[in-house]
Amino acid sequence: MPLSFVIDKQRRRVTSTASGVLSYSDIARHQERLRNDPDFDPNFDQLFDGTGVTNIALTVDEIRTVARQHIFTAGSRQAFATNSDFAYGMARMFEIYREASGAGRLVRVFDKLEEAQEWLQPTRQSKEA
Repeated sequence: MPLSFVIDKQRRRVTSTASGVLSYSDIARHQERLRNDPDFDPNFDQLFDGTGVTNIALTVDEIRTVARQHIFTAGSRQAFATNSDFAYGMARMFEIYREASGAGRLVRVFDKLEEAQEWLQPTRQSKEA
């Protein structure tokens, strides 16, 4: 399975990990499983670790569709870590579409997993709030 998640209730974070070829159907299944998980809280933040992705098989329209779906609340932060210029660009497209949806969500894309993790730290959040 190219997309899995771990819910850390204590840290109030969902860590989603992608690997291999990432498709729209993978993301849709992931979102459905997440919504149905009894430990999921839409107020949690999300770390999306895409450093294991080898290819992204999504169209621009599919990225726009995913960006318009609101799994997390407006106050949640979503940090995306990527491993290539192509993946970074695709994640930035998601970020731009998310912002354009007017949902007020905080989405950032990073080219290093450590930077994404740092951005989600509670002390960092209080400084940027």
